[in-house]
Amino acid sequence: MNLTSLRATLLAALLCLLPLAASAAPTLAQTRFTDQSGSSVSLRAYQGKVVLVNFWATWCSPCREEMPMLNALRERLAPKGVEVVGVALDNKTETYNFARQLKINYPIVLGDSDTLSLLRSLGNPAGALPYSIILDRNGKQVGSLLGRLNEKNLEDTLRHFL
Repeated sequence: MNLTSLRATLLAALLCLLPLAASAAPTLAQTRFTDQSGSSVSLRAYQGKVVLVNFWATWCSPCREEMPMLNALRERLAPKGVEVVGVALDNKTETYNFARQLKINYPIVLGDSDTLSLLRSLGNPAGALPYSIILDRNGKQVGSLLGRLNEKNLEDTLRHFL
């Protein structure tokens, strides 16, 4: 086998692997999170609502700063079919103590070791926090926002999908 045909064979083998690598990345619909009671939950439970999924951690200052705003936003827009779900990349005790301290009224679930891969597949290659995605009423991702959220812009964006 000459060098040219060896390269062609290797390239063909690599191209065959690409669909496998792409399908190995977790999807939001397939992902299960853990709630405070330790139960496995899926975001499919919120289908039919416009959902803001906010990935955060207690050690992330911008995350902590935006949570009261998210709490108030959820309270205002819940009657119109908006839900906020926090996905914490942190340990259970610190997460729920912090949420209780701030009186967070939206659902908070825990991510796991696959959550960083999920963030990357959702359009956040660096895995930076805070990171939020917007799901339409069918559960389809229709937007993503990296960094601390601006309340007015976020509310205008969410209302667009109501």
